[in-house]
Amino acid sequence: MQKKIIFFLILLSISISLLVISLMFGTVNVPFNRIVDVLLTNDGSDARTIIWDLRLPRAIMAFLIGANLAVSGAIMQSMTKNPLADPKLLGISAGAATMVVVIEFFFASLPYAWFSPLVFVGAAIGAAVVLSLSIKGNVSPVRLTLAGVAVSAFLHAFTVGILILLGQDAASVYTWLVGGLNGLTWSHLILIAPWSLIGLVVALAISTKMNLLELGDDMAKGLGVKVGLLKILMSILVIVLAGSSVSVAGSIGFIGLIVPHLVRRVLGPDHKNLIPFSALTGGCILVAGDFLARVIVQPIELPVGIFTAAIGCPYFLYLVRKQGNNNGK
Repeated sequence: MQKKIIFFLILLSISISLLVISLMFGTVNVPFNRIVDVLLTNDGSDARTIIWDLRLPRAIMAFLIGANLAVSGAIMQSMTKNPLADPKLLGISAGAATMVVVIEFFFASLPYAWFSPLVFVGAAIGAAVVLSLSIKGNVSPVRLTLAGVAVSAFLHAFTVGILILLGQDAASVYTWLVGGLNGLTWSHLILIAPWSLIGLVVALAISTKMNLLELGDDMAKGLGVKVGLLKILMSILVIVLAGSSVSVAGSIGFIGLIVPHLVRRVLGPDHKNLIPFSALTGGCILVAGDFLARVIVQPIELPVGIFTAAIGCPYFLYLVRKQGNNNGK
């Protein structure tokens, strides 16, 4: 309990510090006392526009998206019993990417307000296809993994083909594919916040049943868990959490993979701790990554996916190596 409290206080302190730093620094630096003034009073100044209209919603969105991706990764790893699983395994990112290039190639004149909802639909369709191929009386981790790889590969090939046809017009799509938070506003937050909050609350509510699932499907059934229904609910949660995030921020990799492992190393495998602390840790990591994306090569803004990949790739290779050593014993 003491370790959990200390970890929570550390994450809370980091979250507040990152929020303040992300509001203060950028192309235009704003002193801390000025931030307090513009948050409390709408004085119509440029500082008010920068803080309230641009940086604050973006920082909140970064935290929420990081939390969504981290929790969906924890759910995927529990559901598939695969420590290397993340939301991409369900075809969510591939489905969203395909929808993006379809919109850009066939419906370029579509109003921008339709973009995020349609991308979410694409993510949900990709996941639905994977689930439909993997369900045969129950959700099999092996079938789910194979179906996810196959569907993602097919959709990726289709996406690349459309990108080739788009030619020079594909620049904005490539930026989206890497993942970024540029241009996110309060309207985007309103769009995904209800889905995200519901998904996070439900994930926490079923965390005890996820613990029982770790004992094995047969043992969980013997303890009264409806394993098939639970895995379907977990799949829906991954679609809601990761799909809503991908629909506004693009394909941001590795957070769903590495964050649950980091939390397990500190607090252990109990999902009652893993779910909320993965949310906090994922939020902190993405806020920090987005801040670096904005300031490291000013005035150019880099996609945040570059920074999450820079952190995640080495850790992923470490996990692969560790997994290989464990299997070799």
